[in-house]
Amino acid sequence: MEWANLSPIKMKSMKNKKGNKKQPKESVKALKTEISEKLMELTEVNRKLRRKIYDLYTIFELSRNFNAVLSYQTLLDSFVLTSMGQMGAAKAALYLPLEVGKRRFQLARAKGAPPFPPKEISINPEGNFGDYITALNRPIQVNEIRRKFTTTDDSSFTDYFPAGLVVPLIFQTKLRGILIISAKVSNRQYQDDDIEFLSVLANQTAVSIENARLYESETEAINKLQKTQELLLQSEKLAALGDLSAKIAHEVNNPLGIIKNYLLLVERSISQNDKASEYIGVIGREIDRIAVIVRQLLDFHRPRAIKFIRTDIIKIIGEVISLMNRQMEENKIRLSLTANQVLPVIMAWPDGLKQVFINLLINAKEAMKDGGEIEIIVTSLDHVIKIRFKDTGPGINEKHIPHIFEPFFTTKENRSSMGLGLSVCSGIIRNHGGSIEYYNTDTGGCFEIKLPIEQKEENYDWRI
Repeated sequence: MEWANLSPIKMKSMKNKKGNKKQPKESVKALKTEISEKLMELTEVNRKLRRKIYDLYTIFELSRNFNAVLSYQTLLDSFVLTSMGQMGAAKAALYLPLEVGKRRFQLARAKGAPPFPPKEISINPEGNFGDYITALNRPIQVNEIRRKFTTTDDSSFTDYFPAGLVVPLIFQTKLRGILIISAKVSNRQYQDDDIEFLSVLANQTAVSIENARLYESETEAINKLQKTQELLLQSEKLAALGDLSAKIAHEVNNPLGIIKNYLLLVERSISQNDKASEYIGVIGREIDRIAVIVRQLLDFHRPRAIKFIRTDIIKIIGEVISLMNRQMEENKIRLSLTANQVLPVIMAWPDGLKQVFINLLINAKEAMKDGGEIEIIVTSLDHVIKIRFKDTGPGINEKHIPHIFEPFFTTKENRSSMGLGLSVCSGIIRNHGGSIEYYNTDTGGCFEIKLPIEQKEENYDWRI
């Protein structure tokens, strides 16, 4: 055969030539594979970079929005809901110290589908679990927590978040709160990108939460300071009113006694005139009531006992209407009483209530210069008697309403009033355990008094 005539050297040369033809193809294939792998690697790196850029931009926007929220409660809601939305989680819970000075974290917010951990479960931020996640300073899988802390009560909340994440909120190297977020609705695993996103978001939000908490604390402190200042101002007014009351009472008592004595003499001289005797009787009773008021002025700055007796509210109002009806008619004011039901007899101070009712009627009369209508409506509901004095006057300016029960406050232009009437009325009603408030209506103004039906004792200390 022809192959037999070939020398060994020629045979080797032919093999090398064949081998050289195959080598370039394998090199090209290997190069294509390497290029493909590098492209995939670069694509993945590019995807991760784009994801990080997007996450950083999202965190920047969220942090800016969170920092703009001054309401502490609104901020907590926004943080929990945002974390759930970004991760596609079914539920989340936020643990924070609920009271100033309390170390343990308690459930502050829970959003999404229940069940949630009971409120009795709390977390000690200085315990083993708290120290561990503080040192870790990044989100950690719930399953890892359950493997590491199998017996501690601090990790019992993890039973409600299987396959979820525990996210520490760190501020100035201290654990300020913990976010627990459930598994994703899609059942996909949390990736490194998710953990990094939550880690940055949690730390940024921890700053916002501390700022909001400080702002709220400062606002609360300012409000307390304002209330304290108002109380001090009120105390000063009451002290001044006490001094003034003592002087007025002293000056009024003397002529009042003389009037009372001469009234007795007049009554004896016209004893046969029944109508005149009736008028004198009314004058005498009103002088006695003035004397009681004077005694109240003397005791204004000192606690005193007032006697509560069984009182028929309708009867008291009827006596006041009889006393005021003539003045109302002269001023073209129609006075009416409406009682929607049979009212119970209550324990009350009749003279005090009469003073309140007369004062309210006088105020309404002075407000309606051209006449009008005053309707007294009495109802009973839920262990309370409600008495409303509705008039057809011009009402009170909204900005003045919060101050009308303060001593020395008056809206009368001629300053004929010292601004004590409504303040005294408020004190009398408060001493009955009731309330008095004013509001404008479509047709005028309305004072609404609420008195408790049940009083267990007859003697009460005057509560200024």
